Amino acid sequence: AEPYGGAITRGLEKDDYSELEHLREQDNRYRLRITNEVDEQQYTNLMELWVLDHDPGTRVLADQDGHLHTVGNVRQLLKASDSAGADLAPWLRATDRLIWEPEAVPDAQGNLRREITMEFPKPAGATSAKLVVNAATGLWGSYMIKKMVELRGRAARDWFWKIDHDPGEVRSLFAWDLREELFALKIYVQEPTGWEVRGVLQGMGPFISKDRVVPLDITRVRSDRLRIRIRPPAGFWALNSFAVDYTRDAAVNLTRVPPASARDNQGRAVLAQLRAVDDQYYVMPTTADWADVDFVVPARRAGRQRTIFLHSRGYYTLHLQNGGEPDTHAIAQIQNVPETPAHFAAAAYAEWRAERNGTP
Repeated sequence: AEPYGGAITRGLEKDDYSELEHLREQDNRYRLRITNEVDEQQYTNLMELWVLDHDPGTRVLADQDGHLHTVGNVRQLLKASDSAGADLAPWLRATDRLIWEPEAVPDAQGNLRREITMEFPKPAGATSAKLVVNAATGLWGSYMIKKMVELRGRAARDWFWKIDHDPGEVRSLFAWDLREELFALKIYVQEPTGWEVRGVLQGMGPFISKDRVVPLDITRVRSDRLRIRIRPPAGFWALNSFAVDYTRDAAVNLTRVPPASARDNQGRAVLAQLRAVDDQYYVMPTTADWADVDFVVPARRAGRQRTIFLHSRGYYTLHLQNGGEPDTHAIAQIQNVPETPAHFAAAAYAEWRAERNGTP
């Protein structure tokens, strides 16, 4: 699991729902180790397991809000192409090692948006769909979070304070992100009136690509094909696979399991910091910090398949380098002029590549 992507201050604290497909019980316990593996200070407010017993042969996936969906009859991608007509189906049809993650450079027309159109079969009468996406935030895009914050220089602390204390500031930030689609990608569905936004794929961490469900209202789609379009900025998204399921969600037995014990790498008990959403956090200031967390295994239900999710909640803070004067012009451009963040990222990428290649 790689939770809290983009939650760079307490006002952006978020819940994460990650499937733990490799977790196995040992001595009637599920055992997890949480670690800080990047240059940031991490704050974990809650950890609990969601133990799901469900019909064999089905999968259970979560959407961004933690709603659970069963997936039992997945329809694979029929076609996928970009605006230049390139066939992207080999990149987007299966969850594998082929990842669509273009460099942050303009295309032949100078555009930084990469428009992708996908087509899936659609049964007659289907009015809703579960878009199953395996994706992650692009690695360069994740670097840009820190890069853009550092433009604020010594004023970054005041900006974080506003986010932590003013819900309006948070709403403005989310609206900006959705406009630019850096870490929230709009899902367009083709309808008789044109392309309409029917869902949003939220960004994740850059190192672990994971499955998510995006529920879609397709009531207005009249064709026997479901056509979907996305417009990701280059460098900000790593896309692995897309598929669709039209089945109704089946019943799932959910058992929420709180941690039974938790100790950090110094041997200190940290259970109280992890059992509830409150003002207590388990804090990991450095990459040397970790904690072991144990959960009691609930009884299995006969004839059911088990899937386990980690529900966690928290945020992190960046270790910033620039404490000088804020670059007010660049900040204003990024905030107010559409597409500027993608161009900022492309310029930074070009500079990094030139330095790496020894180009003056």
